[in-house]
Amino acid sequence: MKYLVSLSAKTVQECIAFHCEQELNKHCCSILANGAWIDYDRKNFWGFVQRYSDLFNGIAGHSKLILFLKKLDIHLLTAYIGAMAAGHIPAQISPPTVKVSNIEYLRRIRHIREITGFSAIFTDETEKIRFSELSDAPVYSPEDLPKVSKPVVFVQTEESLVQFSSGSTGLQKGVVLTHKAIIAHMRSYGDALQLSPDDAIISWLPLYHDMGLIACYLMPLMCGIPFYQMDPFDWILQPDLLLKVIEEKKPTLCFLPNFAYQILAIKGRPHNLNSIRLWINCSEPARLRSHESFLGKFPSIRPDTLTVCYALAENTFAVSQTMPWHHNSTRLHQERGVLSCGRPIKDVEVKVFSPENHKDGEIGVKSPSLFNRFLDGSLPMRDGFYLTGDLGFVDDQGEIFITGRKKDVIIVNGKNIFPQDIESAISSIAGIYPGRAVAFGIWDEEIGSEDLIVIAERKEGEPTTQLKMAIQRAALEEIGIVPKRVEILEHMSLVKTSSGKLSRSRNKELYQAKGFNLL
Repeated sequence: MKYLVSLSAKTVQECIAFHCEQELNKHCCSILANGAWIDYDRKNFWGFVQRYSDLFNGIAGHSKLILFLKKLDIHLLTAYIGAMAAGHIPAQISPPTVKVSNIEYLRRIRHIREITGFSAIFTDETEKIRFSELSDAPVYSPEDLPKVSKPVVFVQTEESLVQFSSGSTGLQKGVVLTHKAIIAHMRSYGDALQLSPDDAIISWLPLYHDMGLIACYLMPLMCGIPFYQMDPFDWILQPDLLLKVIEEKKPTLCFLPNFAYQILAIKGRPHNLNSIRLWINCSEPARLRSHESFLGKFPSIRPDTLTVCYALAENTFAVSQTMPWHHNSTRLHQERGVLSCGRPIKDVEVKVFSPENHKDGEIGVKSPSLFNRFLDGSLPMRDGFYLTGDLGFVDDQGEIFITGRKKDVIIVNGKNIFPQDIESAISSIAGIYPGRAVAFGIWDEEIGSEDLIVIAERKEGEPTTQLKMAIQRAALEEIGIVPKRVEILEHMSLVKTSSGKLSRSRNKELYQAKGFNLL
């Protein structure tokens, strides 16, 4: 597989150029737009990259951060690479949607401006006026694209891109990756997956999350295999569309978060899906029940093609991966009831810190693919390992099992949510005691993901129904998700730790045990 990633390349864009220049007429990617697939060969794709590189060369200096806030199309895919080719650092967040108010969205962009000092924005033409009012940074759109492409003069920089997590706290902890780390990851993970020129990837995952960005977009471009890309909103409206495309286009790899398996088992229609040699479950805890429901609905799927990946943005993407040829695709740990995440991929070392009961502890990761730093400049390490905040153990076969999280992160349908972001937004609601709200996740077997639960204390006499509606709106504007349940308590009902902070874990236990007097 090694020849799929150029051995001489020193940057991400050089890896992509290597394949585009080798076979100009070979299929590069297909994008679903307005109900129809549009195909692009490598010559077309690289032509767009060259023109965008020329556009972004107009930004003085190198390693300037460019913020991408654009809907899916060929311009988003190629402008992103063009920014890197011009020696800049692209960073994506979700584009504007009807779910989030204009005021709240602009507040978020101003926050990003404060923590990144971005030098430019790339967006849709219809959004240019909105973002032009934010700062003196130039705002670009596809309408600014030069008509004629010029050869790319590659600029050698150390840092390649920034990956953001959800919420304002996650934005401050934006992960900065180097070209060297990304190339090392593609070689190791490509070897683990046994990628070949005959492979193709199908995805609806957003490019502003690491699984969509790294595994389903950059990996096929850097390894020279085609990919089919749908907009996540198209998939949400019509989940079966993914299965229809698989039957027609016959891709070979599909990455999905756990909840998607259960949605497809419920809403999918009969299709022949035997072209997929690897289904890769990642971004939230993988569950055997989800795999079994999926297999029960689609008999064309071979059981051993359902695999599990443990990944995190701080390691570029994959840490470990189960494989059919390792006979551990869905191996269940009988005592703990959790699925194996497989062995670490090549050049990745995993260590369990401070194990409890001689087994579970915090997972630490060391590899050439580790991030360079967080956006705020911090680089938390111990003995050369990045502490992930995930709890688990490594069994006697060298396989990783994730059993929980040390850090307070809620994962809803594959999206990381920082509870402090929601709690902060709720504290500003009139009628809620500031600092007297908690948010946590509770696993829901039916949906194969976590439900977001919010509990807050009201000021005396405040109407419960109106407060619940205000909390739902605040959560939607802050994180783009409405909580599954919002509960209101009288003042001084929530439990604090000995240090005086609200205890999310203890309040979660009380909620599940029906220990609160809910209003």
